[in-house]
Amino acid sequence: MLKQHRELSMSIRRTIENNEEAGIRPSKTYQSFVATAGGHRELNFIEKDVRNYITRKVRNVSE
Repeated sequence: MLKQHRELSMSIRRTIENNEEAGIRPSKTYQSFVATAGGHRELNFIEKDVRNYITRKVRNVSE
């Protein structure tokens, strides 16, 4: 999957933010998306995208 084809929709971003506030680890959040979608190939993003989004969000809040 090429980087330019990966994206996080607004609903996915909200879910990631809610899970982060609740203390759910990024790997568990990603696995829940995989289970809902029916497999890794059905998603438009990878686990690293979830981790990067959390890092950017936390960095923006702290600044």
